[in-house]
Amino acid sequence: MAEKGYKPGGGIHPLYAATIHHCIAKGDLAEMKSLVTKAEEHLRDHGDVSAALEALKVEIAKLSK
Repeated sequence: MAEKGYKPGGGIHPLYAATIHHCIAKGDLAEMKSLVTKAEEHLRDHGDVSAALEALKVEIAKLSK
């Protein structure tokens, strides 16, 4: 079973801001629409990643003391 974000022969496409900005800079409308679909799917499946990141940082700070 393939993992989400994996395209056979295409590798993994992480949804980092740099990936999104690169896609915009290329100006490929089809690729932009595809990335929007992937990003919306990611949000639907995983929720607000920035909130989880902040929780992770809090836990790291607690354990680093």
